Order: sequence, then structure tokens, then C-alpha cells
Amino acid sequence: MAGRQKKAPTVQNKVQSLSCACCGELKKRSDFYVSYNPVHTTGLLPYSKQCLKKMVADENGVINLEKLKSTLQIIDRPYVYDIWKSSLQENGDSFGVYMKNLSLPQNRNLIWRDSVFQPQLSSQSNSNMKDNQYDFIATDDIVEKWGVGYSTDEYNYFEKKWNKLIDNYGEKTSLHIEGLKTYIRFRVKEEMATAKGDVRDAKDWAALAKDAATAAKINVSQLSKSDISGGVDLLPQLFEAVESAVGIIPTLPYLKEQPYDDADLIIWCIVNYNRRLEDKSRIVYRDIWNFYDEMLNEHFKQQGYDNKTILLEKKKRNNVFRDLGEVYKEPIYEDGDM
Repeated sequence: MAGRQKKAPTVQNKVQSLSCACCGELKKRSDFYVSYNPVHTTGLLPYSKQCLKKMVADENGVINLEKLKSTLQIIDRPYVYDIWKSSLQENGDSFGVYMKNLSLPQNRNLIWRDSVFQPQLSSQSNSNMKDNQYDFIATDDIVEKWGVGYSTDEYNYFEKKWNKLIDNYGEKTSLHIEGLKTYIRFRVKEEMATAKGDVRDAKDWAALAKDAATAAKINVSQLSKSDISGGVDLLPQLFEAVESAVGIIPTLPYLKEQPYDDADLIIWCIVNYNRRLEDKSRIVYRDIWNFYDEMLNEHFKQQGYDNKTILLEKKKRNNVFRDLGEVYKEPIYEDGDM
């Protein structure tokens, strides 16, 4: 990156083991990825390799692209489309290969803000990635929305988390909106502290975020069935209650019992539907049956059968007429033809 001074990992702290910020276990230095970010005073990322692999994968252990991007944002490493695609083509652990490629001299100083989400021209170098991506600007409206005193990065993260949460946030009163904004501020602060490896600071922000989530009514335990489903499951119940009392449900078609010939029933319904479109009267099921019978007669005649043979062939079929009109009811039409 032009204008950014490269820094090697800090070497003054050469303890043999570190505590993982994710699982809390004490692990060897070799269990962590090297970090070139000066905020990581140990020269290592605060999350172990094993935990990072879990963070980027779904329940089946397969890397999920959205989880990958979210994790990279937490550890302040970039998502670079071309590097990720080339890492997928190499043998072995694709995430491990990607982290190795990010540690190359030309990439090691890139951070999340340097992410490139679309393929780049082959002639482009990694040194000018930042010039080809969207630069976030903290406008006056954004500052007024979140308050003064925050960094550009913080405003950027506030907006991203807001866009992620607001569509699924059921409450829309001014009081609840303010509660959501307070939660977002604390949550972003927690994530940034975690990325820096500042466990104590992250713990403090997490506690504040938890309280704010309760006040904003966004804790999972506080969500109602309609919150989770968007209320859609309640609408059919509401419509059914209203329409059953004063509406169209009493006049809708229904089956008195399971029909013995589904195909015939479907054909009959389609024929009557098309006849209604053409402003013609309904036909009874006997008309469908008679049409079949006429077509069967025509088929036998084409085979050279005489009338006596045709009657014998029909008798062999043992096909007795059963009126589907006794099974399928259309109250809205049965009082009179359309």
C-alpha cells in the first residue's frame, strides 16, 4: 500500500504460549497466524488457527463466504477477490492458503478497508487496491445519526451493522430506534476491541452491548413468534377468521370426500374454468364422461370393431360411472350458471 509503512511483527514479546480470544484456551505460538498489525503487540492474531477455521465455516465444516468476510472484518484482514479465488485453486486448506497469501510482502499490510470484492484486471497490482474501491465518507447526516467524536472506520461499521439489522427489527418507534443505535455503537466497539486483542476492553463493551440489546428488545429470548417469522404466519389465521364470518370462504370450492379419480376431477375443473373465462355455462361431470365414451367408441371403430364387439370391450373394462359432482362442490356456481 502506498504511503503506509510496513512493520514486521513485534518480537519483544516471545512468550511460548498465548490465550485464544475465542475459546480462551492456552495455545502455542505456532497455533496462531502472524499479524503485521501494530495493534497486535504479540505479533500474532488473537484468535487461534483452529478457532478461525470454525468461524469461517458452516455447520458442515464448509467455508461460508459471508462468514469468511465477517471473520476477516473482525481480525481486520482484507477480503481480496483475486487472492481468494487463487487460494481456492491450490491444494489443501483454502483458508490457510489464503492467510498465507495475505502474509506475502505485497499483501501483509492490507487491512479490511483495503478489501476488493470484485475481480481486478490482471495488470493491476495489490499496491493500488485501495484506489479502486469505494471510500466511505462520514457525511453530516451520518455524524448527526450516530453522534460526534467517532472515527471514520467506526461510522462505517455503524452503518454496515445498521443496514444488516434494521430490516429485521420489528419495533419502529423513535424510542426503539434509539435503543438499536445504542446497541450498535457498543457492539461495534466490542468487535473492534476484540480484533485488537484487547480482551478486557472487549468484555466491558460486550456487557454494555448486552444491556443495550435488552433495552432495544433484540435479544433472542425476547423475540416473539411474529418477530421471528415477520408476522406472516398470523395473516392466514386473521384472514380465515374474518372471511369465515363475512366473506368468500363459505362459497369456495371444497371436497366432501377424497375423489376416486384425481385426473378426471382436475380435467373437469380446468374445463369449467376455461368456460367461465369464455362466459359459457358450466358443464356437469356426465358431459366429461360422455365425451370419454364417444372417443372410446371412435377408437374401437377405427380398429374395425362392430357394435357387438364394442359393447363386449366396454364390459371388459368394468368402468362404472360415478358422478364426481357428488364429491366436489362449488357453492358459488351451483346456485346458477355463470
